[in-house]
Amino acid sequence: MKTKLLILTISLLLFSFTNHAQTVINNAELLKSELDTISKNKLLINSVALNQTGDWIILYGDIGYSFVNMPEKLTALLDTLNKNQKLLKDIDFIGDAGWVLLSEQNAFFTDSVPEKVLASLKRINQRGEFMNSISIGKDKSGIILYGKNSFSQEYISDQIKKKLNNLRSRNQNIKDVSFLKDEGWIILYASKGFSYNKIPDALSLKIKELVQNGSELNRVFFLLDKWILVYDNYKYVSNL
Repeated sequence: MKTKLLILTISLLLFSFTNHAQTVINNAELLKSELDTISKNKLLINSVALNQTGDWIILYGDIGYSFVNMPEKLTALLDTLNKNQKLLKDIDFIGDAGWVLLSEQNAFFTDSVPEKVLASLKRINQRGEFMNSISIGKDKSGIILYGKNSFSQEYISDQIKKKLNNLRSRNQNIKDVSFLKDEGWIILYASKGFSYNKIPDALSLKIKELVQNGSELNRVFFLLDKWILVYDNYKYVSNL
């Protein structure tokens, strides 16, 4: 069934080759309001991302989306996919103006991405693998998660690679990898598994609290100095 889009004025983490210059999240109050509405309606929170100018986008439910000031090519694509009831799975931004959107199964859409990024996406697509998420860090770092615990990476730290390879050797389901703007990172796996380095204390405390209370950890999104932790599929906590 087609998800009804939230009422919104629409003028309104793979490989990063430049540092983002924005210092604020544009219309952060609206972002929080949209997340509250999505959560209240018990719709899955699939992806939250910030573009190169500080504007945000949320993918939710099966085909729902909400955003502020996205590129025209991306807004047209989202509208088409929504009308055709195609799953909107994950999105992240690359370099000065690029973006990658993951749709159902192994479908992907891109604009202004480096050839290396495109080659990785095409390779996974041609294998028929189920692409799960994209995470973009700084200094060219990034990762695509696909299948149960496979990944395509570029310039991630040896520490992260060691942890991911360990999880794969144990046949654990790797759900999410997210990068902070500095050296921090977090990996979520299985139902309540997590591993991290240099994340905010408030976030680590909340993660431990949720796990102790029996909640399932789903995704973590870092937006500049803000973080959003999605748990039990549609619930979230953040420092917005």
